[in-house]
Amino acid sequence: MRRISHLADVPFFLDELEALHAAEWKHLYTDWDVQSARAEFLDQKTDGSFPATLVLHEGMELVGSVSVVFGDCPVRPDLDPWLASLYVVPQRRGQGHGLELVRAAIEFAAVAKAKRLHVFTESAEKLFQRCGFEILERTMLQDVPITVLVLTLS
Repeated sequence: MRRISHLADVPFFLDELEALHAAEWKHLYTDWDVQSARAEFLDQKTDGSFPATLVLHEGMELVGSVSVVFGDCPVRPDLDPWLASLYVVPQRRGQGHGLELVRAAIEFAAVAKAKRLHVFTESAEKLFQRCGFEILERTMLQDVPITVLVLTLS
């Protein structure tokens, strides 16, 4: 049975997630590695506030994850909070899991009373637009072109 859990409720995914996240985004952040990812995960809240990571899984099988955090985009430190680290394991991509995780993060942010939610992406602009995000700007992060999007929450 597929479900979305708070990382704090499924800590057995921590080692796998920190390795996947470190590898996936090391090109975007200076000094980003497994230890940095672990430190961020261990700093997460469990009271419904940010930062937090949601994990999509089927039993003990990791499907993907998404976080809602502060300070995710070094080129836009004026914007918060951020939908961050959307990740679906490669063999499970193209099955709607990314969309499911984005919607869960939006709901999480809304329940936490965020007024807006931001995201930046190298390649998933259309996915975020399908969920109501609007393009704020196109810019560069570590010499990588990114699109920054925003969603106003009601």
